[in-house]
Amino acid sequence: MLQSSRLKAQEGALSTIAGDKGGKKVKCSNQALPVYNELVALALSGNYWAGLVVRGIKGLTSGRMNMDNIYIQKETQLAYGRGIFYLVLPGVTATLEDCADGTYVVKSLNADTNYLQMQKDKKKPGLWRIDKNMDNMPEFLREGEILKKDYRPVVISDRASDDPRDIAKAASNDLKKVDSTIARMVSGSGFELHHTPGDGGIVGLKPAHKAIASTRSKEITESATLLANTMYKARNLEGVLWFSDWGGSAVLTRAMQILEKEGLKDFKNHAIFLNRPTSSSGDALKLAKQLELKLAGNGGKSVGFRPSEIRGNRSVSKDGTMGAAGFGLSAAGAGFAVAGAGALAGPMGAAVGAGVGLCGAMVFVVSTVLKGIPKFSGKKYK
Repeated sequence: MLQSSRLKAQEGALSTIAGDKGGKKVKCSNQALPVYNELVALALSGNYWAGLVVRGIKGLTSGRMNMDNIYIQKETQLAYGRGIFYLVLPGVTATLEDCADGTYVVKSLNADTNYLQMQKDKKKPGLWRIDKNMDNMPEFLREGEILKKDYRPVVISDRASDDPRDIAKAASNDLKKVDSTIARMVSGSGFELHHTPGDGGIVGLKPAHKAIASTRSKEITESATLLANTMYKARNLEGVLWFSDWGGSAVLTRAMQILEKEGLKDFKNHAIFLNRPTSSSGDALKLAKQLELKLAGNGGKSVGFRPSEIRGNRSVSKDGTMGAAGFGLSAAGAGFAVAGAGALAGPMGAAVGAGVGLCGAMVFVVSTVLKGIPKFSGKKYK
């Protein structure tokens, strides 16, 4: 762990680390500079994670959020400046000041130089390649890039302690039901899995400015930052499907928030699908529209639950089936729209062919599961 000195950030000279040739200047306190220099050295040696952090800090010269990062403003404002911000990057805790003279000053910087190894050890969020034979071990993708292949599916999982291979097995059947082309892709070449390790699934999503309020909220933002980076790198591939499973909807939503702040709309007919989302599907679908992402299936989701309707009480039996009673639904909130058959919405549908579409969705009415409707598996990892 690289950590800034405990000396006051105001002590010592400020060093300019970015913006000399244009844009906003980014300066670094004397206490944080050794940490920054070590990160630069690691990046130059080929460490991808350190490079991501350095690019994120240098991205401040644009005067807005860089695609690779997200800034969380503290509620209080400084009398002599414009405010203190937290910099949220994978493995990094930093505070910086947006000064009245138009410069950014990195006040403190703590970085975990072991982050890449922790990703490999499945202790930090990361991207994994799932082979078409899912009994094979997943491959960790250190660069955060999906296979350069059109109509590539990417699963964004809920927070879970299970191994990525087990998560992939649980999600793959539902993934195949979204569209016949996706089914062929999964069977022919597998898919990618964005994995967020941890105990307990994600329910709801706190506003961005509260993302550092708790360890779990910070973990979601950390994971979403990596996902936003992956989505950005894949933007020129045709028809990528971003398929969130359970609480993965919160990670996907936060990632889209990061991309939306950058005004990115150049995704080539990419689509999203929310499989049993546990965060607000309305927020995700609104962001998708702003980013000009398509909605896969019928409306972009299988079953949507409002956070007030689940309260974290989803019930999953040992055999992988879901029980309705565990949701504690009101009569008004218990009926959900059935996602019928249909191809991928919009131009993407024409590109991949309008054949099978959704096989169906899980539907709850009060405490009775409707019979005779093809439905998603309901399998859940832990």
